[in-house]
Amino acid sequence: MIKYPYLPDSATIGITAPSSGVRRELEGIVKQAVERMHLNGFRTVIGETVWTQEKAKSAPARIRAKELNTMLQDEEIDFIFPPWGGELLIEILEHIDFEKVRPKWILGYSDTSALLLALTLKTGIATAHGTNLVDLRGEQSDPTTSMWLSVLQTESGEAVTQYSSEHYQKKWQHDNPSPWVFHLTEPTEWKPTSDNPIEMKGRLLGGCIDVIRHLMGRLTGMSRPSKRNSSTMNQSFGTLRTANFLPLTCADRLFR
Repeated sequence: MIKYPYLPDSATIGITAPSSGVRRELEGIVKQAVERMHLNGFRTVIGETVWTQEKAKSAPARIRAKELNTMLQDEEIDFIFPPWGGELLIEILEHIDFEKVRPKWILGYSDTSALLLALTLKTGIATAHGTNLVDLRGEQSDPTTSMWLSVLQTESGEAVTQYSSEHYQKKWQHDNPSPWVFHLTEPTEWKPTSDNPIEMKGRLLGGCIDVIRHLMGRLTGMSRPSKRNSSTMNQSFGTLRTANFLPLTCADRLFR
């Protein structure tokens, strides 16, 4: 049975970097996003991993896992919000104490989707594949990105309707943000793989294909994941189809 957390007003947000931390020259964008959270009435607890970066990860796997475990188990923290994704979150999964996780939302996309999928399948706690913390540093948010709060504050038994964006961002421009951070220049278009009408119903589990494909068949015992390689997208889809998973592309977020 899926358990849906609820994000209260004036919640305390735990900010940790289970994948990539933030390089010194980009620390300002995290501080801007944190200030936006404070202006919206939230409190924050910022972990040390946010401010460190060693090659492609914020810290060694056990250090990242320890900080995340602390926040997952802390009853004073209502919500966990990584600054962004990265490359090597998959390294920490074998060190997560899933049996001690308290129900709370975790929100993010990209590499963070490995944690979201693993936590939901191991604990039954719903997770949210949506915006990253640094995406909320702007003066305002576009209608699609701003849905994160409505989704996380939907009461159990209630419903929230989401719609696709009208446009999406082609590439990042960290040094030239728009008032809502993103440069939404490209028309959003849904493309089915066949000419037949498509209708789907049920719970959607997904994330970045090149990340979550490594979790297939490994979550029960959480054995050490294999290293990511340069396998083609077709191989990734094939792995997921064999495991009876409906893949969700990571070209952009579920909310976009």
